[in-house]
Amino acid sequence: MDPRVVALTGMSKGESYRVTGVRLTVGRDNSNSVQIGDATVSKKHCAIEAAEGTFELVDLESHNGTFVNGIPVKRRSLAHGDIIRVGTSELLFLTQEELRDEDVELQYSDESTRESLKTVQLPSAPSHSHSASDVGRMARDLNALFKIANTINSIRDPGHLQTTLLELIFEVVPADVGAILRMSQMEEEPATAHIYERLPGTGATLRIRRDVIQRALWERASVFTDSSVDVTAAENIMCVPLVGVQTTIGVIYLKSSGLKARFAEEHVQFLNSAAGIAAVTLENVLSFESLRAENLRLRKVLDPADSLIGESKSMRRLNAFIDKVAKRDSTVLIRGESGTGKELVARAIHVGSARSEKPFVAINCAAIPDTLLESELFGNEKGAFTGAVFKKGKLEAAEDGTVFLDEIGELAPLLQAKLLRVLQQREFDRLGGTRPIKLQARVIAATNKNLEQAIKDGEFRQDLFYRLNVVSTTVPPLREHREDIPLLAIYFATKYAEKSERPFKGISTEARNILMSYEWPGNVRELENAIEHAIVMGTVEEILPEDLPETLLEKPSVQVSSGKYHHEITELKKRLIIDAVTQAQGSYIDAAKLLGVHPNYLHRLIRNLEIKDLVRAVENP
Repeated sequence: MDPRVVALTGMSKGESYRVTGVRLTVGRDNSNSVQIGDATVSKKHCAIEAAEGTFELVDLESHNGTFVNGIPVKRRSLAHGDIIRVGTSELLFLTQEELRDEDVELQYSDESTRESLKTVQLPSAPSHSHSASDVGRMARDLNALFKIANTINSIRDPGHLQTTLLELIFEVVPADVGAILRMSQMEEEPATAHIYERLPGTGATLRIRRDVIQRALWERASVFTDSSVDVTAAENIMCVPLVGVQTTIGVIYLKSSGLKARFAEEHVQFLNSAAGIAAVTLENVLSFESLRAENLRLRKVLDPADSLIGESKSMRRLNAFIDKVAKRDSTVLIRGESGTGKELVARAIHVGSARSEKPFVAINCAAIPDTLLESELFGNEKGAFTGAVFKKGKLEAAEDGTVFLDEIGELAPLLQAKLLRVLQQREFDRLGGTRPIKLQARVIAATNKNLEQAIKDGEFRQDLFYRLNVVSTTVPPLREHREDIPLLAIYFATKYAEKSERPFKGISTEARNILMSYEWPGNVRELENAIEHAIVMGTVEEILPEDLPETLLEKPSVQVSSGKYHHEITELKKRLIIDAVTQAQGSYIDAAKLLGVHPNYLHRLIRNLEIKDLVRAVENP
């Protein structure tokens, strides 16, 4: 295991930091293991803690949050390939070591070469006079090049491709050990080294000479030891650049020992040709791998399963439920108040299932009129009713994916009976159709209604309830997991700040206290709207209390915890406001300046603390 973080973006782009101890810290202060001189990064922003082979990311109460794969976290276990975002910088967390032959020791040397080196420019024209032996050699080389082209063009794994390429090169070139060194800049250390040994287990050492690599790259030429000048050379070297269509990928570096294993120009010509074929293929494979890795990264960021933000006990229980039921095909009923994220839970179940690549079709049973809902669900044949054309229903369009029936409690009684038959028989008919269609999709339903009470009131069928309620869960309202509010607020603020192209450095303490104490009858949806309002209306890089919607400030706060401490804080606020208004001789604007708050916020505080009468007494003594 080789734990490390690599800076993908930001001021430290390209830098790599290894997790060598039990704790690696990230922040703006120079005492951190990873220092990022960015104003959006806190002095002590976050840390990676290592314990018994596992790694956890811990947010150190940073001002604008720490994100893993686009989701804000307080504490999160890290896996290979996770993207950590602090401020405007992205760090890639890696644990897997680069693939290489462990029997070969790789050494980099800055010593100047004693051997005479010869350079062959690319491409180099071979001699026009050929002997019989030359013709035989050329036929052998041509056959080997055809074999390389045919073999590596069918390989999509970069590691397998490089190993196969070196094996085929070794069939022609008398090398003992070799490596493909990949680098993006000529002056930098090779980013990866894929090593191959002719006789595995011999414990060979491959000493890489940096001056040879740089000469090959700068001159775009093959560099090898010239045996015609120095017949006593004990070590033979050949280095050929891998020049792709868009960039130079790196070099092929080969080494042999002894007089009988010298490299000649015929070997250089062959390796030049092999490198030309391989470079384009390797460039394409690496580009494909890069795109696939970026696609996986974006899917992690956009994955609805990861959008269930929260680290509270109730959210952990909900995530555990999703993990269990996603692997099954049972019908699921999701309950919860409006705005809690029931559809997100349904999508997370779909994404975690074997149907994830299939369609996810959502139907809001309350938003579609009863007269149209049957056609929306089941579809209709041409001529089924006046003006009807052929139409697939949502159940059919879902194929073998997932159908999400939102607000199932609002379904009309006639449609309840038809849906019950569909769930029992696993088939349905289009309107005007005569041929039954198999239902292959999984069904997930959601409601904010008390279905048991609806059954008592005769509004919902009891047998349909039992069909839907095979496995059920309740999404908790936001007021029952207030500890997740800061994470949600940071997530939404970052999202809308990026969308609005507005700088964002965090949420002020007072604004955070208001968010924490509000009751949130609209749950997460209301919180998201409140944060979007604050981002749009705010004038500074922080979210301040005056940026929040009026409803949050006008309603009395719900105290998260009661006791003497909160009572004394409230009384202190009242005294400060009254003293400021008194000192300002009744001027709200001057009083706000004395308190260091916006006048609108002062008005709201006076209303929230219910001290209007006391303030009027100060204004009119």
